[in-house]
Amino acid sequence: MNERRQFVPRPGRLRNLAALLLALVAVRAAPASPSRIEPHPFARAFAPGEIVRFEVVTAPGVRALRGTFQGATLAFSPATRAEGEALWVAWGVIPLDATPGPSGYRLTATGADGSSLTIDEELSISAKSFPEQRLTVESKFVNPPKSTAARIEREKKRLEAIYARRTSLPPPDSPFVRPVPGDETSEFGTRRIFNGEPRAPHAGIDLQAKTGTPVVASGPGRVALAADLYFSGRTVIVDHGGGLFTLYAHLSKIQAKEGAAVKEGDPVGLSGATGRVTGPHLHWGAKVGAAIFDPRALLDPRLFGLTEVPAQRSESVR
Repeated sequence: MNERRQFVPRPGRLRNLAALLLALVAVRAAPASPSRIEPHPFARAFAPGEIVRFEVVTAPGVRALRGTFQGATLAFSPATRAEGEALWVAWGVIPLDATPGPSGYRLTATGADGSSLTIDEELSISAKSFPEQRLTVESKFVNPPKSTAARIEREKKRLEAIYARRTSLPPPDSPFVRPVPGDETSEFGTRRIFNGEPRAPHAGIDLQAKTGTPVVASGPGRVALAADLYFSGRTVIVDHGGGLFTLYAHLSKIQAKEGAAVKEGDPVGLSGATGRVTGPHLHWGAKVGAAIFDPRALLDPRLFGLTEVPAQRSESVR
């Protein structure tokens, strides 16, 4: 009877096998290069004074995503990740003076190996005009006394520092809520002329609210400011992450604390008539960085891609 052959691996085969295994490990461990950028811009409307939510899907190996739109930087934050892909979210604003027509934006993804991929896309901006309002008021409401100049300058620098922040908070993924139930008494973007002197466009909307009406945070975030300011009186600013902020002004009482986390519907204060106003109401504003937009856009499900056919959704896969 023949004896069963015994397999004895040759040294050369062992070396080849080891080299193959090392190569496979090296391939799996190699840093990934970006191979996919799929942008999905959402908005209530692609028009001046509107906010745009940029959702971008990339390959999972992307470690950073940056972009530009309308001359401003898009501060992307990672959102929920699905298997085999990554999701990033950033906020952009179409300025009040934006030119109607095509408006380009650029996205650059950087992989773990340091390589990058850049794409250029376009949105189509529609035309929109804003009303003009001429008011005659006491001179003190137009030109502050010189004695307040130092205070106004300090508060201006404080606000600029706040709006320059880009906090890494989880991007909100659902519509915000109204801070008070009252009707609107002014229009966003109104170009106001006080006593014949032009002033900056209205940076938010005014909502009816008797003194003492509860005011709530319109969305989740962290309280960036809770202070008494010269122009806006008792004011709360909520940082929603990625450069998105909402503002609640002319409060009679502040109930929020700086640094505290809030969610939509949490109390921030009581409405009033503090600051430079002629009667009680709530001024509700919103910004991405220093750029203002109509805060009512945050209430619209279209901004969060919650409609069947999101406007201007890109189907390109790069």
